[in-house]
Amino acid sequence: MKTVEFLKFAMACALGVFVFASCSDDDDDDNVQAPDAVQTAFEQKYGNSTRVSWEREGGGYLVGEFRQDGREHDAWFTQGGEWMMTEVDHARNLATLPQAVQDGYNATRYAAEQWSIDDIDEIQRPAYETIYIIEVEKAGQPDYDLYFDVNGTLFRELADRDDDRNHDLVGNSMPDAVRQFVEANFPGARVSDYDREHGGYEVELIYDGRSVEVVFDEAGTWQRTVTDLRRDIPADILQAVNAKYPGKRIDDCEYVETAAGEKYYLIDLDNYNMDLKVTPDGVITETPDY
Repeated sequence: MKTVEFLKFAMACALGVFVFASCSDDDDDDNVQAPDAVQTAFEQKYGNSTRVSWEREGGGYLVGEFRQDGREHDAWFTQGGEWMMTEVDHARNLATLPQAVQDGYNATRYAAEQWSIDDIDEIQRPAYETIYIIEVEKAGQPDYDLYFDVNGTLFRELADRDDDRNHDLVGNSMPDAVRQFVEANFPGARVSDYDREHGGYEVELIYDGRSVEVVFDEAGTWQRTVTDLRRDIPADILQAVNAKYPGKRIDDCEYVETAAGEKYYLIDLDNYNMDLKVTPDGVITETPDY
């Protein structure tokens, strides 16, 4: 019996040493000394910040955690001191976001169905427009991350991945073919986001004051452009819809152009389970509401 008890004790001690060593390794990653180049770049960008600490993330990035303007910030830098991204934590306070983003969220089904806001992140990156990620939750439902641009357009909905930091948004650069198409066809556009989706690529833009989604295939060949018109609909299209659906309220409208030569307005009616596909000459067909 004494031998068995001794073995149990020895194993517990060994396990304790292992756990302690593992915790020590994590602490090293959580409290690192940033290289001089990173410290200099940080001071230039966030000289008035307080309570600064550094962590090391995958890919060799250094993340500075600090407070500024009463909010928690995480700023990502390369080892050489290049700024890559800053995440600003708005907690659950929707009122701190731009009015257009508040309005955009309040127009979603999540607000209408009284989902709770669990967290809000503001994402700032070089060469990209600021975006806002609102995490929502509801009992019995999976959590969702809702991505909004500065116009308040909801351009992406993803099941929440329990990722406190948005690693996938760091160093997210477009292929040359996609970038060249955007520059040629949307001169001066501000890019909100770029992502690989459904075997291809999606680029979210702010162009001529509107939110625009441009979709490409795997080879970087343009497939379609979707422009968010909200309720700013041409008079003849509006007249055609009102004539066929009297009394119905238009909730949203997008203008779609495809590589196959299609051009149409996609209209969402409030409290109607089908979308309307309306050609420029006013011909209306119903399509499933996704």
